[in-house]
Amino acid sequence: MTLNITDPEVIARLTNQAIPIDARQPIQVSSIEDEGTWQHDTVIYESVWPNGVSIPLVLRTYRSPITFWQTQDSNKLSREWAVLRRLRLDGFPAPRPVAHGEANAHSFIIWQAPAGQVWSDPAQAKPLIPHLADLLATLHTLDHNGLNNEPLYHATVAGSLVRMLLWSREMGNEDLRQAIARLKPAVAGLTSWPPRLLHGNPQLNNVIIEGGQITALVNWANAAIGDPRWDVMTAAHGLRQIEAEWGEQLVNWYETLTGQTIDKRPFWWAMVSVRLWALKGWTHHAVQSGFAPADFMHGAEDLAEAKTQAFDDLAAAGL
Repeated sequence: MTLNITDPEVIARLTNQAIPIDARQPIQVSSIEDEGTWQHDTVIYESVWPNGVSIPLVLRTYRSPITFWQTQDSNKLSREWAVLRRLRLDGFPAPRPVAHGEANAHSFIIWQAPAGQVWSDPAQAKPLIPHLADLLATLHTLDHNGLNNEPLYHATVAGSLVRMLLWSREMGNEDLRQAIARLKPAVAGLTSWPPRLLHGNPQLNNVIIEGGQITALVNWANAAIGDPRWDVMTAAHGLRQIEAEWGEQLVNWYETLTGQTIDKRPFWWAMVSVRLWALKGWTHHAVQSGFAPADFMHGAEDLAEAKTQAFDDLAAAGL
């Protein structure tokens, strides 16, 4: 059974189901904005509580099982809930988790919308690069032991390479298989960093800004425990698509703040590019094979460009 979370009555019902206060004075909802994508159904809305206080909330259900680490991931909601609660305790700038529940066989999560807007203007990127580097450096110092029993993927570089190889075989994609084979010698010689809590996808569209400052890092469904370089180079890869030097600047700032050096940067550019191509390729394959909805193709619209970028980065790395 479907669950239309853009319907005001459905939003009000789920909100009051998950946050039972007083049935005689239920929480009212208004100012609903649809922020859904092919990966999730999401609305932002104002909730007016019985005491008259108005709090902006986000309500989300997950549509796609795809994350950066797995193509069939059923733990997005429980992972996001656990990580947000942990980050709240640590005082890290992330959304405040409010409630979660289930309706019509759909699980949903509600969190308080942080102040600000999504970092969507490339012109704002350069002055905020040091802030993003500092945010990632802070995240990677947090104690993640309280999350050891939660459904977080353990993101090793070698393990990710094996998963990509499995995806290539599932798709019958020989070009991807060859690209992964070119990465293999470099991965074998890579020294892993101690595992830390990762956001998983710290791109600009997951950063909230206000007044020239970052107020929150959002969308933690890709959170994992693993090598911090995944976060740094994934964020840098996104910046690099805007201005080539911005990606390098982010890495430089991170190194300055942490005292750690990210060697073999060309390898990391290639690794992140190949992984992105692999996921887009798998999404395209899933739609073409009929086991993913047609609108999931939005996640593979620039598949050809991702493939070209991957091979360019492999060549630049001498792989």
